[in-house]
Amino acid sequence: MKPVWNLSIVLIPILLACSPLISPRIGGKNQAELTSTPLHPSAKASFVPPATILATESPSSLPVRGFAGPVAPPQSTLENHVFSDGQSIVFEAVAEGESLRYRYLPASGSLNDLTVEVDDLPPFWISFFGGPIFVFGDQEIPIWEGEALTWSHTEPLLTPKGLIITWTALRGEEEISYTYQFSIHGKTLRLEIDSSEGKIGALSLDRTEATPKARILSVPYLSTFDLLFYKGYFLSAYFDWTLSNASRFEKVSEPYSEQSFHFSQMAFYEPDTAATRHPLHEVVYFTVSKKLADVLPSIPNPPSPYRERLAGVTVVDFWSENNFLENERLILELSKRGLQNLLAIRHPWQRCGYDDCYPSVLPAREEWGGDPALRSLSKAAADAGYLFALHENYVDFYQNSDLWSPDDVALEPQGSWRKAWFNESTGRQSYLLSPQRAVEIAAQFSPEIHRRYHTTAAFLDVHTAIPPWEKTDYNHRYEAGGRFSAVFEAYRELLSFLRETHEGPVLGEGGAHFIYAGYVDGVQAEFQENFGAGMNVPPIVDFALLRLHPLMVNYGVGYYPYYFSQNGEPKWEGYTLDDHYHYMATEIAFCHAAYVDTPELFETPEKWLQWVEREVRLVSPIHLRCALAKPVRIVYHVEGQMVGIEQAVVDGQVWQVLVEYDNGLQIYVNRHAELGWLVELQFLPSWVAFSALENDSRKDYVGEALTTTYLLPPNGWLALMP
Repeated sequence: MKPVWNLSIVLIPILLACSPLISPRIGGKNQAELTSTPLHPSAKASFVPPATILATESPSSLPVRGFAGPVAPPQSTLENHVFSDGQSIVFEAVAEGESLRYRYLPASGSLNDLTVEVDDLPPFWISFFGGPIFVFGDQEIPIWEGEALTWSHTEPLLTPKGLIITWTALRGEEEISYTYQFSIHGKTLRLEIDSSEGKIGALSLDRTEATPKARILSVPYLSTFDLLFYKGYFLSAYFDWTLSNASRFEKVSEPYSEQSFHFSQMAFYEPDTAATRHPLHEVVYFTVSKKLADVLPSIPNPPSPYRERLAGVTVVDFWSENNFLENERLILELSKRGLQNLLAIRHPWQRCGYDDCYPSVLPAREEWGGDPALRSLSKAAADAGYLFALHENYVDFYQNSDLWSPDDVALEPQGSWRKAWFNESTGRQSYLLSPQRAVEIAAQFSPEIHRRYHTTAAFLDVHTAIPPWEKTDYNHRYEAGGRFSAVFEAYRELLSFLRETHEGPVLGEGGAHFIYAGYVDGVQAEFQENFGAGMNVPPIVDFALLRLHPLMVNYGVGYYPYYFSQNGEPKWEGYTLDDHYHYMATEIAFCHAAYVDTPELFETPEKWLQWVEREVRLVSPIHLRCALAKPVRIVYHVEGQMVGIEQAVVDGQVWQVLVEYDNGLQIYVNRHAELGWLVELQFLPSWVAFSALENDSRKDYVGEALTTTYLLPPNGWLALMP
């Protein structure tokens, strides 16, 4: 949801609130020593000692399943072993120059029983007291308060599928059982957790322990959890969002002590409106590797069918609350200047104005020219060969809609309506349209929007900006009420419906778009909020290029007021030429399509036209060559050497990046705020596109190469074909 740009907006910072269920400092200490004796539960608990482990085959030759799960990190070609070592079960990955072991010693029922041993490092915990939060009557008991419970477990069974063990927590006469199934796939330890009873309120992955001086690493566009970088190793720990039975996930990422760090997630199982919880089912992936790519999630989605059509496109936004004819004049001028392959989006156009009476948007607002003027704008775009999209929204449901019905509003667990967007300009509160109703409601409007205004693309507001668990409907009348998986399924269906209806690509807001990559064709690729201003985000492009790039065509790197924000406040005016180079350099680094924000942000229409011309001339030719190509090498320039992201993170030098693609394209981008980057090639390219220094002045050029030496200033770039 984005406000109309000419409104006065107050940016409210969103702070990460620490959940009360996060484990306390055990025994008042920040540090725990690794021993063979569990620290928790305490001696007050009645505890059944670990039973003998049964191996069905020779311990070092158990076969390993090759499939960890839909969103598990890609599996390395490694030799895996699973074997018993005394009372422990060891899951081992062996590769040349690297040894990794996950050791599980059944003792406490929590993931404190799981430690990591990698190369010569001291063992450490990846999930110190991770595990269930039990619901006994009206009381929640986290597993790290296990002294309040009595424990037992089944005999651990080691099979070709891994280790299976069932734990039971007993409080008085009431017991809760849950099953762990561990298996190893490459460098990833897969943990599947099940409980047939709806008596588990949450599952925590907690925090690391014995990881002194580790660093939490936020990766651009991986918005729902972070990584940890510890002594040259990357750690990831996350839930498989395609297999979860939870109501919602919560990102928990903050230092706990000098040697303990939250960097992962919790899964919450909240009751539906009938006070019923879904039974626990989660799959967790723990991965430790020296290579960043080894710990990043896979995205198992089909690629967009519109990648080729969107290659080299330039997207222009119209957020203005003015007559459609003003936008038409600009479209005609862009066409007159010979600018090709544009996609224009008109956001405010609806009958009641922007963010009001949704989903009742038809006809177009009379005071802006109504249907005739909007059709004329669409025709001007079509005549110029441009794609044309209108803003749609099937999240926000207003009480002044012609279709308003409380039966279609998503519910909170206690039965109240779930709030959505609050329109500050009108004072109207919208409520969440139940995702289960989204396609049916869209079917009453989208086909008519397409018929009236001849759209050739669509812009879907909100849906891809947030993870599906933020829009869960707890209404028990739906079988999946209280599960976010229903939202994911409903919004995927909605995206497919809009693509078919408008006979063109569906675009949206960025934020949680990695979850929907490929189902949505592209998004306005904003960075996650924890980075602050978009212009401060380092060009760590690995996740975006390795996982998202093959599935979708993103554009821009955020709306200008937020990309250029200062001191936490949006910057609504005063954009300079240097600002534009900064923005374009970031687009090019991530291989995003060109984008220009709404004309109202510029002092004059002519300045806006110049920015569009610059994007078309400088960014689009590069995007045309990288959009469908596969990245084969990503390295960073550190003190004269080209190194992988692993070494660049160690040195804190991630601002100068080189990406090579399988079609021969090479792209150098210098996002360093102060330092230049001298690039000296060993050959004369056949084609170049650059913004570099020549005789101490910046020169922009696209065409035949004339030299092999380029000095890239801050926010300069060089793209070349051999």
